Amino acid sequence: MEPETITSFLAIGAIIFIGFFGNMFFNRYRIPDVLLLVMLGMAIGPDVLGQRFGLVTEDALLSIDQFKDMFLSAALVIILFDGGLSLDMKVVMESMRLSVFMSVLTFVAEISLIAVALHLILGMDLLVSLILGAILGGTTGAIVIPIANRMRIKPQTRSMVIMESVITDVLVIVTALTLISVAKLGIIDPVNVASELAVKFLVGAIVGFVAGIAWLFVLDRLHNQPLSYMITVAALFIVAGVVELPPVGSSGAVAALAFGLALGNRNFVKRRLPSVKLATLSDDHIHHFHTEITFFVRTFFFVYLGLSFRFETFTWIHLTAGLLVASLTSFTRHMTSTLTQKVGGLGNDDRRTIFALMPKGLSAAVLATLPATQLAGTSIWSADYAPLFLNVTLIVILVTTVIATVLSFRVERNTDRRQRQELRKRFAEER
Repeated sequence: MEPETITSFLAIGAIIFIGFFGNMFFNRYRIPDVLLLVMLGMAIGPDVLGQRFGLVTEDALLSIDQFKDMFLSAALVIILFDGGLSLDMKVVMESMRLSVFMSVLTFVAEISLIAVALHLILGMDLLVSLILGAILGGTTGAIVIPIANRMRIKPQTRSMVIMESVITDVLVIVTALTLISVAKLGIIDPVNVASELAVKFLVGAIVGFVAGIAWLFVLDRLHNQPLSYMITVAALFIVAGVVELPPVGSSGAVAALAFGLALGNRNFVKRRLPSVKLATLSDDHIHHFHTEITFFVRTFFFVYLGLSFRFETFTWIHLTAGLLVASLTSFTRHMTSTLTQKVGGLGNDDRRTIFALMPKGLSAAVLATLPATQLAGTSIWSADYAPLFLNVTLIVILVTTVIATVLSFRVERNTDRRQRQELRKRFAEER
């Protein structure tokens, strides 16, 4: 083998080992492995050890970036499918209204605060500031779902934060692309924006859920057959791809979540279709195998986020702007989680969990480089904005991930402490 191939093999093996032991560390000490993987990516990147030891060189990173959109989209589809498998349909329906309220409120508030702050402090054009606010206005399922699924929280709270990440992923994409079009053409059509959002959500959800129900009958026929999971993955990608094609033009991510939701709620579907024969089978092998695939994908996703950090382009302005945006995100999240607690009658632990799970990620990482290519040559765009958009986005992703890591650990610790206190009190009363 070529030396580059040998190095790649060693790096892939080492990353999987570190991801595995990081996962074990989380299961034992309740500290998420996200930061470990991001820091690993930063360490093996060109700016630290990559160029010196031939791990990830400049040329290698450029080659990886050519497939960035495909890799990140595939990661999102797989992780959201995993999220759908783990959700209870009844709980999703009960928490949907509160999820939409929280998602829209937080998204609008974050865009507004970020845009105004960057416009007033950095002197950025207001429309450009709105675009960056839209890119950073939503949470990401790629980080929220793995953390939420492994936290000891109420099913309603887990459903709410997962659904929020899905809703805001779509809101971020549609709003950012709309604002970029406005910056290029100077025209905005509210009716078109509303219809596009409806298509992204409703059509993707309906197609994904109906396809999932249909696939349950296929799995009935394939029961105890080898490779039934792999063909399920094939069906997942076909569904996610088909809904993105014109004239449908919906969201493959939403379809993936709905597809997983149908497969993970066989009994719910069976109760709603009593006249149709659908055996009550266990799909544990699908859940277990998909957990392995999700682990592999998310491990490399977080390492890639670390690789994306280019220290040589950072300036104090970028760092200051990134920390400012992260602070505004935290402030907004605190306010909206408190309001959601009051509206929904939630407990303090629920509010702390909602506040903690604020990390930005996949959609922001994909969209951060788009304005530079779409708005170059327009009167509102400056060449200095390109590195600012990318670096601010990466700083906010890292800082909000750190916050989510620390706060989710504190929520877990406080829950454990309260449960121990309640247990001791119960024992004392029984005596």
